Amino acid sequence: MTFPRLLFPLAALVFAATAHAAPVVKTEHVEAQLLAERTGTQPGKPSMVGLRLRMAPHWHTYWKNPGDSGLPTKIQWTLPEGWTAGPIQWPYPKNLPIGHLLNYGYEEEVVLLVELTPPASAKPGMAAISAKADWLVCKDVCIPENGTLDLNVNVASAEGSPDNRWQLSFERARGMLPAQPSGWVFAAASTGKTVTLKITPPAGTPLPAKATFFPDRDNVIEHAAPQKSRVEGNSLLIEMKHQDPVPKDFTTLAGVAVADRDWPGIAGRKAVVLEAAVSASAAPAAAAQSTSTTPGSGGGARSEVGGSVLVALVFALVGGMLLNLMPCVFPVLGIKVLGFVGHAHGDAKALRMQGLVFSAGVLASFLVLAGLMLALRAGGTQLGWGFQLQSPMFVTLLAGLFFVLALNLSGVFEWGLFAQSLTSNVSARGRNADAFLAGVLASVVATPCTAPFMGAAVGFTLAQPAPIALTVFLALGVGMALPVFLLSFFPNLLKKLPRPGPWMETFKQVMAFPLYATVAWLVWVLGQQGDIDTVLGLLLGLVFIAMAAWVYGRWALSEGPWRYAFTALFFAIGAWLAAPGETTARAATNATAKAGAIAWQEWSPQKVSDLVASGQPVFVDFTASWCVTCQVNKRVALNNDGVAKAFADRNVTALKADWTNHDPRITEALARLGRNAVPVYALYVPGQGAPRLLPELLTPSAVLDELNRLPAAPAPATAITQR
Repeated sequence: MTFPRLLFPLAALVFAATAHAAPVVKTEHVEAQLLAERTGTQPGKPSMVGLRLRMAPHWHTYWKNPGDSGLPTKIQWTLPEGWTAGPIQWPYPKNLPIGHLLNYGYEEEVVLLVELTPPASAKPGMAAISAKADWLVCKDVCIPENGTLDLNVNVASAEGSPDNRWQLSFERARGMLPAQPSGWVFAAASTGKTVTLKITPPAGTPLPAKATFFPDRDNVIEHAAPQKSRVEGNSLLIEMKHQDPVPKDFTTLAGVAVADRDWPGIAGRKAVVLEAAVSASAAPAAAAQSTSTTPGSGGGARSEVGGSVLVALVFALVGGMLLNLMPCVFPVLGIKVLGFVGHAHGDAKALRMQGLVFSAGVLASFLVLAGLMLALRAGGTQLGWGFQLQSPMFVTLLAGLFFVLALNLSGVFEWGLFAQSLTSNVSARGRNADAFLAGVLASVVATPCTAPFMGAAVGFTLAQPAPIALTVFLALGVGMALPVFLLSFFPNLLKKLPRPGPWMETFKQVMAFPLYATVAWLVWVLGQQGDIDTVLGLLLGLVFIAMAAWVYGRWALSEGPWRYAFTALFFAIGAWLAAPGETTARAATNATAKAGAIAWQEWSPQKVSDLVASGQPVFVDFTASWCVTCQVNKRVALNNDGVAKAFADRNVTALKADWTNHDPRITEALARLGRNAVPVYALYVPGQGAPRLLPELLTPSAVLDELNRLPAAPAPATAITQR
């Protein structure tokens, strides 16, 4: 065969190798590629192509109805003359919960199928296909991305064979397409508050135990509200909460029902597509025998607690026990247990008494903390576990306490009776008093920590009356005190430890390091609440506190007053340096104030310049409807009454830069701030060059800390009406 004759088969092989997959388009978080299912297509007959999106770990894209926030992927085709493209065939999605929101989408990889049909007059040969794809990819932030993808499709007189490279991808994508069952009956009933979907298969067909419904429309149900499913007779009922208000044109409920396993009678398919006419119902469907599942929760702790007081108490008990393993608590608990070692080989009665008194200190502390939370909550303040950490002053005090404890465990100093009670014998009255104080101390140092199961148990108390809430907190305290209590009543467990000796001092010093780590974390927390000057003040204060501890320990045997004088002097300097500034402390104080909503205005670069030039501070929220974190921050921080009041008190103009639809002005503004994604929160202060940027994950205290650094606005000259 001559060389010219070889060119044609070689060229055909090259075309065949490149005809069925476009080059991969890589963005920062997604790899996109067009795939052809077969090696060739016939004129006038549809063939399947797929847009494959492979996401980076923990990033996701969205379904056709993204849920509470997000944007669906879109494809704009550029096709040869006469070619047509069908709609995207969407695989069923998964729940993507974040905060109080619930979205629908895909993680890891998804293939979106589209049918392309060449005209009957299409000539054999290679046809150039192009698609511009736009998708939104999100993790902690959301980034709109796009890519132009090209694909050469081989038009031939006979249909090509499946491309082995992509056959598995297409099979998997087809398996995730919702089935259209034959002979099934779908109905829906609305009460105005709930809508119940009824799925009835043909007689004799079994039903799954539960299923989750994904609506086509985004304004029909509360996406994050729990769905309740149950089998009733030969039907599966799914009860969902309506969005408020119910759309006036809501006459049909359409979407996809995804079973926990394959739908019986539809082999290998987990999802069915359905459409049901909606009728009015006098009352919601009974839920006495329903199985409640929070979409996307995966059976998490919060959904397991549900409305059961008993389950909440069990969670609190287990959470309290696990709290002893937290780095905040374990060192104190470990040293207290060392104090029991000597008694394990001697005075069992004294050991039991110390266990009882220690437990009493823990329980009393938890009841006081719970009572304080309930009292403040009754006054309108929304609080949770660790609420005191919202106060920079408390964080500073806690950091100082941990630091002093760590210095003590490191052997820098000993502080008399309390330290002796941890590891040796003193008078019975002294041991009992200090055991109670040790219980209080263990409870105080536990406040920065949250153990597994605690979040669900404490969260359960938010909607409960005071007696139930106090009982749950009491169970939390019982769980925390239980290990020490058991060791005090069963000293044989302690006899497995070595007798008192030098190893105890080594163990005590090792326990200092978790406390130092906790101090570092608290410094970081304070940095989130204040600024770098606040952090510097705390660090310098800790240096002087360390000097005070060193003087106190170095000259422990000195009888002169100068030891106490220098200790007090260095400690006072340290406390003065570490104390957070006035504006930082005031932020936490104002967090409970009441005010109206923030008055947002539309953003523009010129408006920012004009307002700042006139001496007006400006807060800009770079946001988007599809940005999950933006919506969470809005609910948690920006809709907070205390934050709204601070905006008014400081006369701050709030501008919203909405990036829901592409706006080149916003893109440019973000680039100037060194960002390419939302959310971004910028505070422009007159007289300062660059704006202050707030954290991406907002808390009310973070916003208040920045706003309260601004001067207060002049009081209006109008009369104040008291109420």
